[in-house]
Amino acid sequence: MKKKITFEAGMEELEALVKQLESGDISLEDSFKAYEKAVALRDSLNALLDEGDKRIRVLTEAGEAELAPKEEP
Repeated sequence: MKKKITFEAGMEELEALVKQLESGDISLEDSFKAYEKAVALRDSLNALLDEGDKRIRVLTEAGEAELAPKEEP
């Protein structure tokens, strides 16, 4: 089971992985592992952003519906 992370924590971890990869101070095998983890983390963060975007759209639509003038018969 995947552990749930916050967007901020995920970004920090992703930045650390990128720095590690850019440093060149790790073995090729460890580079592959770090890259695979970074790709999985990127996908998780994208999913969190998509989820947030959907929530914002729902809230925006609900707010616009409340502000719309009501038609009287």
